[in-house]
Amino acid sequence: MGFEGPEDELEDFLTRQPSWVREILRGEYSSQATSAWLQPGGFELLGKAEDEYVELLKRYPENLREYRKRKATIAKESALSRLPSVPPGRPREKRLAREAEELAHTGLSQTKIAYELNRRHPDRRDNNGHLKPVTPEAVRKMLQRVRKKAPDKT
Repeated sequence: MGFEGPEDELEDFLTRQPSWVREILRGEYSSQATSAWLQPGGFELLGKAEDEYVELLKRYPENLREYRKRKATIAKESALSRLPSVPPGRPREKRLAREAEELAHTGLSQTKIAYELNRRHPDRRDNNGHLKPVTPEAVRKMLQRVRKKAPDKT
């Protein structure tokens, strides 16, 4: 068989495969392809076709590079699918909020709580390493969050 280029040879190989194998090798996972893959003998058929496809791709580095990128993307998505997502924004400073709440229970104002927290934590810094003192507004927000989460006392 005389092939004019890598696309012809690869396309000829893919046309000889069942449609669901073609979809998976191209990185297109449909529900039909997944169900066919899970049928008895499907895993072996896909494995054999994938081995042959990779052998063909070794002769065409550009196509192999694209195939590897697709497989890497699928692997990352698969690995991350079981992990919970990270909430956006900066993590809460729960320890500092609890301290602020304890000070509020002693009857201090938000300004005095901020002063006391700055006295207790003089080297508090942000992610860039800059000093980050506690402000009365920050205390107000900390206390507001802590009070929202407190259980009803009825």
